[in-house]
Amino acid sequence: MSKKKKKQKKSQSNQQNSQLNNQKNNQQNNQQESSQKKSPKTQQKKSQKRPVKKQGVMGYLSSLPSVQLLTKKDWICMLTLTLIFTILVFYRLGNTYAPESYYETTSEERDIILDFGDYITVEQLDIYLGNLENRQLSLSAYNEVTKEWENISDETVTSVFQWNRVNVYYTLRYLGIVCTSEDGGVFNEIVCLGKDGEILLPVNSDEYPGLFDEQEMYYDSSESTYMEGTMFDEIYHARTGYEFVHGLPTYETTHPQLGKCLIALGIKMFGMTPFGFRFFVALFGLLFVPLMYCFAKLLFNETYVATATALLFTFDCMHYTLSRISTIDIFVAFFIIQAYYYMFYYMKAFNAEYKGKNHITGELLPRRITGLLALSGLTMGFAIATKLTGVYAAVGLAIIFLVHTFTHYPAKKVKKLALFCITFFIVIPLITYTLAYIPAVEAYAQMGYTDKTITWNENGLYIGYGWTGLIARTLRNTNYMINYHAHLEATHPYMSDFYTWPVVYKPLLAANALVSQTEEITIRSTVNYIGNVAVWWAAIPCVLFVLYKAIRKEKTAILLTVSYLAQYIPWMGVSRCVFIYHYFPSFIFSVLMIGYTINALITWKPKLKKVVNVYLAAVIVIFLLFFPLISGVPFSYEWTHKLNWFKSWTLI
Repeated sequence: MSKKKKKQKKSQSNQQNSQLNNQKNNQQNNQQESSQKKSPKTQQKKSQKRPVKKQGVMGYLSSLPSVQLLTKKDWICMLTLTLIFTILVFYRLGNTYAPESYYETTSEERDIILDFGDYITVEQLDIYLGNLENRQLSLSAYNEVTKEWENISDETVTSVFQWNRVNVYYTLRYLGIVCTSEDGGVFNEIVCLGKDGEILLPVNSDEYPGLFDEQEMYYDSSESTYMEGTMFDEIYHARTGYEFVHGLPTYETTHPQLGKCLIALGIKMFGMTPFGFRFFVALFGLLFVPLMYCFAKLLFNETYVATATALLFTFDCMHYTLSRISTIDIFVAFFIIQAYYYMFYYMKAFNAEYKGKNHITGELLPRRITGLLALSGLTMGFAIATKLTGVYAAVGLAIIFLVHTFTHYPAKKVKKLALFCITFFIVIPLITYTLAYIPAVEAYAQMGYTDKTITWNENGLYIGYGWTGLIARTLRNTNYMINYHAHLEATHPYMSDFYTWPVVYKPLLAANALVSQTEEITIRSTVNYIGNVAVWWAAIPCVLFVLYKAIRKEKTAILLTVSYLAQYIPWMGVSRCVFIYHYFPSFIFSVLMIGYTINALITWKPKLKKVVNVYLAAVIVIFLLFFPLISGVPFSYEWTHKLNWFKSWTLI
């Protein structure tokens, strides 16, 4: 092609480009002119009002800026871990049956007289106690020669919703059982045992239908295990759930009521059975797995790191045990982590929306972002309404939120945000806290003010003194709670100091029962509060590493450090007896710190993934090794006893 033709083509293309540019400029000028013709009112309305599209949950999530939704691979990893934990947590969770009908004695009618039809040796009684603890019983046998009752023994039946064994070893025809407790007793079932454990049914059992109508529910092991009844603090929390369902005086008043309302819901659905009062505890425990996965994905945006972090939590022994014992600790931890998750999510969405600028447009943040802030406040309120340690989370969240707000939010618009936060972080949590008291019925005789706090009650030195109604009941019980924990001087063989928790110095034996015994082998069922040492010990250097990175002003490290310390530091000033499971909310952040460290390692040297994989395998092995000691599965004492690795451990 000649040079002339090339020049002609170039000039033609330049002319075309200039024509296109002129057309665009004309269009822009026309648009500007038309906008200028419009009234300022119309323009103001347009700038203030944004079209709001109706959208579902997924639409809402997808609208969040720069926060990736879970990929297909994420869903597979997360659901696999959740399924594994679901199988583990519901395996032998507890019997779906238990004696529920009952016979109630009063101060006027306190005698139970059993006729066995002939003289027979009664060796033992197994009594499934109802919702009143520490019942005083007087056992006696009727002498047909002297026509008098001869005392056999005086016994105390202690544990509610559990089989309590009483020794008799007496040959008799008539057995008298007198409940000498002033307020009577509630007995769900009595099983009379003869020689070699033979069940003896009195001939007059029809006179006491509530005592002998569920004999088939009696256990067949040497001692009652966690499968048949309550264990550890279930005698308080599960019992209170039962009282909520039946409108009875509330026994457990040392904690707020929301967690016990959830336990009550399980009892309402499945009955006052071990499965029933543990159901929602197990449900929240398994929901914790996807929550941890999402939290790790939010922080690190790496599928591998999120999977590793969630796996560490899935196979932690403390997480497993807390998910199978009907207490409120799994609930408060779940709500605390949710509150932090939504707060971190809010901050990430905010920063992505405004790209780090120190100003925003519009009167308030978009709803898709303020919604996350509202969820953080709601779940924080749920935590406080479950256990007062939720207040620790409130402090941590406040520090994080206030620092972020004053460094990213314009001063002129802080007022509107403040009103929003007062609503969702103060007003609604207070309403939630109060409403949780609706099923609670006060029973001052069971609240037991001590000498140190009685003057508060006598002189009306607390807010709400003399008031009536729901708010007054809430204020009175809150006052009682604070004084109770401030002046508690009780001791416990498994109590431990806060600085020993990270190293798993003193686990807590929650249940220990003999299942069977021969000359060759002893089978026991045990449940322990103990951390997976492969996770807990590894967390210590990771916490220090994240603390170092926080000092170096790395943002994610700062957030994790503040969250961890907000849950841990308050325990340093607590004088009452405390236990290893109180560390659990702090421990969860230490797991995220392990995830942070893993992310840093594989970013530095990708080949270190192989080392991490070996470590994750070791975590699973340790979990399986200790599984008999945390699950209650009957196992050989001779083998499990070897897992008492340290003198401070009493696991069986």
